[in-house]
Amino acid sequence: MGKIAQPQESGSANGGWMLTFADLLALMLTFFVLVFSMSTIHHDSWNDVVETMRDQFDPNYSAIAQRDFEHNQAVAITSGVGLNLNYLKALVERDLNRNLQLPGVTVHRERDRVIVSIPASSLFENKSGQFMGGVPKKLKQFSGSLTQIKNKLVIASHTNDLPISSQRFRSNWELSVTRAQLVAGVIADAGYALPLTVVGHADSKFGRTRATARELDAQERIDFVILGEAGAKGPFDVF
Repeated sequence: MGKIAQPQESGSANGGWMLTFADLLALMLTFFVLVFSMSTIHHDSWNDVVETMRDQFDPNYSAIAQRDFEHNQAVAITSGVGLNLNYLKALVERDLNRNLQLPGVTVHRERDRVIVSIPASSLFENKSGQFMGGVPKKLKQFSGSLTQIKNKLVIASHTNDLPISSQRFRSNWELSVTRAQLVAGVIADAGYALPLTVVGHADSKFGRTRATARELDAQERIDFVILGEAGAKGPFDVF
């Protein structure tokens, strides 16, 4: 009795080597891609990667180093020392007589300041922000002495309580602020480089009593308030 022929196995069993060959090709392709990429490396990017990896895997990276605080710069800078007020008053009076030469100018000293008062009638037209002829030039000449001092300077404008009838200004407040700004602008244009404080008081500094024509005229004025060292703390010291 003869042997029965066994059916041959399918060819899929003999094709297993294809998977191994495909894996080998994939590994070789990956290897050559890596070789190519390493051959064209960007050194700046590579250094950044190396430093990042080194810092992250450094066991001392997260350690906090304690050291003394070193700060040589002063936190608050104080303003310069101003001139002595008695000497400053004499200096201003001399320069006023020499340069300004306007009628009605007075200089007096209070506890922490020297005040130069100039009647508004000597600087501006009546209830107006228009300078009288030649006034800007005289103010520029007077400002030459102001540029030589370190004291804080405030330009304060006053008016009387007479109502204002002008299309340009709706109240004495606007008039006083405008006059102070105009005077400060002339001083700044003449070379005064330090900060200027401009204040418009209008008629707030005078009582509501009946006054003569001379008193009403004296109430409208421009004050150059030169503060001493103790008073040079801020713009609101003038109040």
